[in-house]
Amino acid sequence: MAIGTLVVGLVSACTGGSGAGANTGNDKPVPGGTLNVGLTIDITSLDPYDGMGDTTSLVLANINAQLFKYVDNKMVPALGEGVTRSADGKTATIPLRKGAKFSDGTPITPEDVVFSLQQAKAGANYGSLYKEIIASEKASGDQVVLTLARPTLNLEAMLSIPQASIIPANFKGKSKSEFFQQPVGAGPYLFSSRQPGVSVQLKKNPNYWDAGRPYLDTLDFKVFNSNNALTSAYQAKSIQAIPFVPTVSVPSLTGAKIVNTAGAATEMFFINGSKGPLSDLKVRQAISTAIDRETIVKSLRGPGDKPTETYVPASVLGSARPAPIKRGDIGAAKQLLAASSYKDGATLKVIYPTGDDTLANTVQAMQAELTKIGIKLDLQAVDQGVWVNDVLAGKYELAYQNISAHGTTADAAFQGFIATKAFGGGWTMDVAKTALAEYQNAKSTGDQAAALDKFQNWISTELPVIPTVSLSPSLALSGTVAGYQGLETVTQQALPFDGLWLTGS
Repeated sequence: MAIGTLVVGLVSACTGGSGAGANTGNDKPVPGGTLNVGLTIDITSLDPYDGMGDTTSLVLANINAQLFKYVDNKMVPALGEGVTRSADGKTATIPLRKGAKFSDGTPITPEDVVFSLQQAKAGANYGSLYKEIIASEKASGDQVVLTLARPTLNLEAMLSIPQASIIPANFKGKSKSEFFQQPVGAGPYLFSSRQPGVSVQLKKNPNYWDAGRPYLDTLDFKVFNSNNALTSAYQAKSIQAIPFVPTVSVPSLTGAKIVNTAGAATEMFFINGSKGPLSDLKVRQAISTAIDRETIVKSLRGPGDKPTETYVPASVLGSARPAPIKRGDIGAAKQLLAASSYKDGATLKVIYPTGDDTLANTVQAMQAELTKIGIKLDLQAVDQGVWVNDVLAGKYELAYQNISAHGTTADAAFQGFIATKAFGGGWTMDVAKTALAEYQNAKSTGDQAAALDKFQNWISTELPVIPTVSLSPSLALSGTVAGYQGLETVTQQALPFDGLWLTGS
């Protein structure tokens, strides 16, 4: 689960469009320099196994590396050199890249990989997912041998996401908490410093496995307390990159190149159905029916975003077929509410994270629509950390945000739903667990899609969550940034900046 976004007239407001423009594949990389990256939400952790949030995943994607990575719409080797499967598909042998090192110069060994996969299996949010897939792991010479619980079509994809990062065995002799205060990874950049709520600074990893990269000397992630402050910093040229671009900021980003990255997230209402009005299916149906998803996307969102009633993000393998989108129907919604136990309406508290005006504008638009049917929303913006804690603890009625897949597999989105017990909402996990097992046992993407459809049909029927917008987050880059070709094929949550450089112009 990750917590993120984006624009009518976007290309006309900025030069370049989706990665087009003066920067071509023939440009020669320029080494050196600092790329200042603007964020409105701080990271929550430096621990890739337990950290949550889009910005957290983005920062950690630049500190850490995995056995595989997704590039140009295909899975390719990274720290692993490939995978050989046994005839029954239950044993996977992965040789390690020769000469690969951590950022401190120590060699990466099979023992490090075994230890890292054990950390992945112990992860608070996705650990059970790896436990269900990998029965055991062992070092053998210069390779790692995995015994799988079942043949796993998505193994390489599962070993490519941030939750499967490779770190030194035994935390280099430190305690876990001590290690993650100054983590050592194998990504393009190494951790330098952090001021919570202010900045995270990364330096070039001289031991990065992909020779010649990264080109930049420093990545400086700066945290701003508002979109206005973020925009002002871009205009003042003190930042050159803005991930998850807030829609309201785009018209002010003069000269920006906009890269629409892969659609790996779905925005939605999370619902606590354990008691009160939201325990009544008719109330949930009335809310979903009243939301005018098409108008919200057309008026508030960008060209990469789409209205959706589908939980699973669009970029995952075997994506579920989209649920039909119906324009907001106030009349039908009123009828549903009249047939509920709350025919006179209800007032519901909605929490959503601060730092994203697009998110705020969206919940305000839905607030206006729902008022027409007698549902009043008490909107409360809270700190990102508070939002996460309250949702996981079930201390909410409605909570608005998005869930991210992190990569090309739906396993993480499934497991986020299951591991958090449907975000503290009191929902049964039976259908989700069955669909996940079928997805993992799939022999083809068609079988995967069928499993996702089973899950999505349950979502559409029971509405434990109410999806609204399928997100394709935008990355804004100033005219001085080059080397961004191919980024549109990668999810922004796992987007390494190893291929970017500064032109100096």
